[in-house]
Amino acid sequence: MNYIFLDMEWNQPNGKANTVMSTVPLHGEIIRIGAVKSADGTTLSDKFYSCVIPRYYKKMNYAVGRVTGLGTAAMTYGVKFTLAYEQFLEWCGDDCIILTWGGEDEKILEANLAVHGMDMKAHPKFCDLQIIFARRILCDGRQHSLQSAVEHYGIEMNLRAHDALNDAYYAACVGLKMGFADYLTQYDDMIAEAERIRSEKYFRTYQNIRSASEAMYGRRIRTCRCPVCRRLMKTGKWIRTAQNIAINCAECSEHGEYSARIKVTPCPDGSFSATRRFVRLTAEFRESYEKALAENVSDISSEN
Repeated sequence: MNYIFLDMEWNQPNGKANTVMSTVPLHGEIIRIGAVKSADGTTLSDKFYSCVIPRYYKKMNYAVGRVTGLGTAAMTYGVKFTLAYEQFLEWCGDDCIILTWGGEDEKILEANLAVHGMDMKAHPKFCDLQIIFARRILCDGRQHSLQSAVEHYGIEMNLRAHDALNDAYYAACVGLKMGFADYLTQYDDMIAEAERIRSEKYFRTYQNIRSASEAMYGRRIRTCRCPVCRRLMKTGKWIRTAQNIAINCAECSEHGEYSARIKVTPCPDGSFSATRRFVRLTAEFRESYEKALAENVSDISSEN
């Protein structure tokens, strides 16, 4: 069994209107694939790195470039995605598990496979190390950045972050420190536990947003999908209750009602983050929301 610690970097469209709508929406096009391998679950044995030439998003998105340090010129060399992925699978071997930090890599990979007409079921099983870290190591069920996990174990971080190979290496270091292989048999139970908790309370943070206005008014931030089934929920008006906070009520026809809140936070680098929270709707929240509506508090959007 080969254990593959994977991280990828992807470019994004410059504006939602430029999103490629093929077999699935392409929210990110892979431009870097980095991975390290462990054959025994205790030591690292090999590494893989590939630069991918994008087919669709050939101009570097401003926010992505600022985070990764890559420019448009950096996407003009390498190989096409189809070849890069075939080389990656060959390097992985027939019997392997892919380990990532967070679940976005798998979603982006599946979208890239789809738009290139490749088999979405061809990739190996994925496991999210972040879930293991949160539910079995810290036992708090929260989302934790890779950097915070690196710091938790006292791992020296002398390589540049937001580089596919470097981040894969640090994910591997954290995985080995926490003895990830011992928890893989419990992984499906952890996923079930996470889904149950998510149905009661769910957070998602969007980072590297250029302005406070975009963080509060952006459609992707305001769009409410059910934490359980991911279907669009019916919402009321977003009501701004503070300079950096807006609230709403949302309803999924299958999974019930939620209170929704957006909180915008400035970051040290001058960008902004926006955290959207869903919690089971209570009578107290509904009362405060309806009071805000009646008082005609600033409405940031009337769109659902």
